[in-house]
Amino acid sequence: MLRAMTSLMPAQAEKFLTSIDVAVKTGATYRFALQAFAEFLAAGQTELPVPGASGIVPLRLMPEDALARFRHWLRHERRLSRRTEGTYLAGVIRFVEWLDANGLMPAGLQSARMKLILRDARGRRRVGYKTQPIKEAVPLILDYYASLPLPAPKTPRARRRRLTILRNRALVQTLFASGMRAQELASLRRSDCADGASDRILITGKGEKERLVMLNAEAQNAIRAYLQARDEDRKTLPGRERLAAAGKQDPLFVRHDRDVVAPITTKTVWLVVRDAARALGLETAVSPHDFRRYIATAMLSEGMPLESVQAFLGHESIVTTRTVYAHTRTEVLEDQVKTYRPTPADALQRSRRVGPDQKR
Repeated sequence: MLRAMTSLMPAQAEKFLTSIDVAVKTGATYRFALQAFAEFLAAGQTELPVPGASGIVPLRLMPEDALARFRHWLRHERRLSRRTEGTYLAGVIRFVEWLDANGLMPAGLQSARMKLILRDARGRRRVGYKTQPIKEAVPLILDYYASLPLPAPKTPRARRRRLTILRNRALVQTLFASGMRAQELASLRRSDCADGASDRILITGKGEKERLVMLNAEAQNAIRAYLQARDEDRKTLPGRERLAAAGKQDPLFVRHDRDVVAPITTKTVWLVVRDAARALGLETAVSPHDFRRYIATAMLSEGMPLESVQAFLGHESIVTTRTVYAHTRTEVLEDQVKTYRPTPADALQRSRRVGPDQKR
């Protein structure tokens, strides 16, 4: 049975499984998850011949709501435990993000949109939660830099402007995805993320303590676009300037206000965020730390355990996490109680379904 299921896996799945850096046990779990996902895709096709001539499920059969439907299928068709369901979903989500990051998604599909549909299907989207205005501005800053037109690199000034925009896009996307502090982000090296090929970065935070941060597909794509443009630009620099640039290409983010390349500082990170806020006409000041608060609050609101958010943020004590995000935890608890608490009618119906032997 395992061999038959394996033959249905999308061709890209094997490349994904060999490219990710995870523990052996996790890799095996991801393989089972992708096998189940392939079975789900095949089961959902009634008009198209599946598997195809190659014996492989083509990813073009993947609908936009595939993640949400896969979750429902795991629960109601495969009847897996909630824990296994969550593990399988995590593996498939990471696969979809990998496809997006490597430009392998079917036309018209985006991993971010697929994950949004999944969150909506889970019924955990918050209604009526009064988010601080400063946090609502964070996505606007991402969109601001994503929407800036790139000038043609015809003059030195236009060339520097183009690189600055690409850098700022990658910077804010990395800030949003990772929840890093400004100082942590400014000290990143290209090798830390393998020029955007890796979605994991081991950083040294406060107190010289190491922690793992994770990028999403949007951040990886932005980093790769920036570094590709930077490397191409370096080839055009004359003489001493090119040598200086080649010797300082190791920082992930560099300044582009001069031909001699230098790493950015913490102040640069603050200015990138501040300049976007001002250009958007935002009345409230926005800082890099607001990106960190925004993503942590969003994950807590979606039901992420407090201990996991503590690890994500790099807080030494969970007391700090609990203190800063106490209001969010209260709202999450209210949502979860409303979601999972049965009504009297539900309880009565469940009681009637119980057999006589079980009642005794």
